[in-house]
Amino acid sequence: MFCQNLLKKSDKCLLFGITDKLNIMMILQNLVSIIFPRTCSICGKTFQLDSTQNICNTCLDNIEKTEGLICHRCSLPLRDGGATCIDCKNNKNIYFDVLKAPYIYSDTVKKLIKKLKYLRRPFLSKDLGIQMAKFIMKEKIDREIDLIVPVPINWIKRIQRGYNQADLLAKEISKIINKPLYSEALIRTKYTKPQFKLNKKERQEHLKGVFALNKKYADIIKEKNILLIDDVATTCSTVNLCSKILKENMSKKVIVVTFARATG
Repeated sequence: MFCQNLLKKSDKCLLFGITDKLNIMMILQNLVSIIFPRTCSICGKTFQLDSTQNICNTCLDNIEKTEGLICHRCSLPLRDGGATCIDCKNNKNIYFDVLKAPYIYSDTVKKLIKKLKYLRRPFLSKDLGIQMAKFIMKEKIDREIDLIVPVPINWIKRIQRGYNQADLLAKEISKIINKPLYSEALIRTKYTKPQFKLNKKERQEHLKGVFALNKKYADIIKEKNILLIDDVATTCSTVNLCSKILKENMSKKVIVVTFARATG
């Protein structure tokens, strides 16, 4: 009896100790939120203390979506309608099966992606990844694919930046749609300079021989339907070359999803 009472007292002390620690942690988190309030990365609106968002719902709703007249293959907006853009109609060297994106690469999105990639805002990947996952499920892409692969970045950039933004997006998507993620399936073999000033032809030349398959994953991707993730599709050169590597190594299907699609 004495031992039982002692155990009960010990359990209560332990419970109170854990509760006290949790209360202290919550108080500290609230203090940090008061001193450094979480704000929307687009409009600057201050969130409530318990919010985990980094982009407010109003701003998300106002981002231009890829709706209406778009290419059925690469999601390029089409001014004059039609099923596909000229590139997808005439180019036999397109290796992905389809490319989809929830948003247009507008000025607002450009600022968001810049913050994510170059201004050390990795936490934005959660908000962007959630929207991508919602889009993937809305389009029923999650029912078509077996696994997820992010577009890789060179190890030098990885060290400089501290992370691969495509991998962060893919991790968030993987958690939500419950599909396995293979972050190192594709590798980038060469260091390349930023491509934002290059046109499509220059990018294709610039990226020759840059991507390769990590041979450890050859059997894993074989005969599989793959979801390839990147932040933005501008000329589609990067995701197309990644798709080429996957298809050359016996992947069955490659569906590309990016957060945004450039208009041309």
